Amino acid sequence: MTRRHTVSLGDLVSVFYEEYLALYGDEELAAVAASATLNELLAEGYVRPEGEVEAA
Repeated sequence: MTRRHTVSLGDLVSVFYEEYLALYGDEELAAVAASATLNELLAEGYVRPEGEVEAA
């Protein structure tokens, strides 16, 4: 069973950034880590931009 949630990209950026900031304690490193994480999720298809539909 697959669960789907609608979350804005801005919300994801914020959540990942805050988590990495707490983990690393460095703003620049947290920003890079959040960006890399989102890029991976987009590349793997776990996250799709709004309006994009899943292939059948």
